[in-house]
Amino acid sequence: MLTVLCSVGTFFVESLRLVNNKMTFPRLKSSFLVLLALAVMVPVIHAQNYGQSNYSGPFIDFDEFNPNFQFFAPLDNTHFGDFTPNMGWYFSWDKLNFKTARPRTEEAYGAADDGWGKRIQLGFMRADNTGWSFGTTTISGPNFYEELVVERNNRVAEEDQGGGGGGGGGGDTPTPSQDDNNPITGQRDYILRDSINAISLSGWELNRTWRIKENDKGRIWEPFVGIRYDQLIDFYEDAEYNRYDDTGVPVPPIPDPNDPNSPGPDDAAIEEYIREQARFRNDMFGGQLGLRWYQKQSHWLLSSELRFFAFHNNQILHSNRFQEITTVDVGTGEEPTTATTAESNLWFHNNEFVWGGELRAEAAYEITRDVNLKLGFNVLNYGQGIGRGNDINTNNDRLLSYGFSFGITLNR
Repeated sequence: MLTVLCSVGTFFVESLRLVNNKMTFPRLKSSFLVLLALAVMVPVIHAQNYGQSNYSGPFIDFDEFNPNFQFFAPLDNTHFGDFTPNMGWYFSWDKLNFKTARPRTEEAYGAADDGWGKRIQLGFMRADNTGWSFGTTTISGPNFYEELVVERNNRVAEEDQGGGGGGGGGGDTPTPSQDDNNPITGQRDYILRDSINAISLSGWELNRTWRIKENDKGRIWEPFVGIRYDQLIDFYEDAEYNRYDDTGVPVPPIPDPNDPNSPGPDDAAIEEYIREQARFRNDMFGGQLGLRWYQKQSHWLLSSELRFFAFHNNQILHSNRFQEITTVDVGTGEEPTTATTAESNLWFHNNEFVWGGELRAEAAYEITRDVNLKLGFNVLNYGQGIGRGNDINTNNDRLLSYGFSFGITLNR
């Protein structure tokens, strides 16, 4: 308003001077247009500021866009109290890279393996500082196995390369038999897989959120309470390969040097392949309590989340055992005489109690008023009641995952 009054005073003084100097009409018209533009712009700017500070309602005004591209501005942490949290809808997307600890049944228990996933969160905050949030998390892996390729008795076969003439000479050359016994290698062998750490995790949560005003340190608190569902599946696999002579005595890969009568590899007439697989499914549902706190430092929004949960875990274990016995002599060009397979399936059900917690710490850099890029650290712990492995008695294991995240947020 003071600007407008000054402009009006300047205009009248200039007008009097121009009349005394017999100013032409076009010059006077231009001065009127300048004054009119100033008089219109000042109320509009004041109205925009008034609308922003008095905004209320569950939806963000998508027409407002206040970009700030001062990427290398110095850190300003001299004062607090001027940060206004966003209202309305918000959205975040994160890419996760987690390490998950191996089950207790593994000899290398305590080590951890990599897995990737993603997290999506959608919610809104009202002007009365209450709101809702919904989130989903998916982690695929780790999928860590050990593999051993073993040759079967008749893996090598003779193939006639053609005799006489042609300057190539004759004779038989042993080559691998491409009979598609193994669709992966195309040869007569078995691939023995041993699972070390293989899981998949997915879940969702729905929370009721409250926002507490900024304290004297510039920190804002958001407690929340909600329901949560997590599904964790542990995959187990183990395989073995054995050879026997025609009387059923095991044939070792190397003869016993201390026993000249011990069987050797050439005595193998029976081969046995055994594969055991299991799928331990944990369906966990319950409630959680949490707290999120954050504060703004120049272009950075620093935040942390801590939550505790308790679940009822409905466990289902499906185990499968496959056995194949083949009678075949050792040598080139041999074909199996007999092949017998057997397969069995078992299902087990159990219920367990699960407790645990989760910690998230993030730093988001402000690209514009509504768009932030963020990096974070995450720890997820299920303290007990997790089924892993191929035995119903291993239904009270734990699961610990930790790692980093990076993503983008809108209006948060």
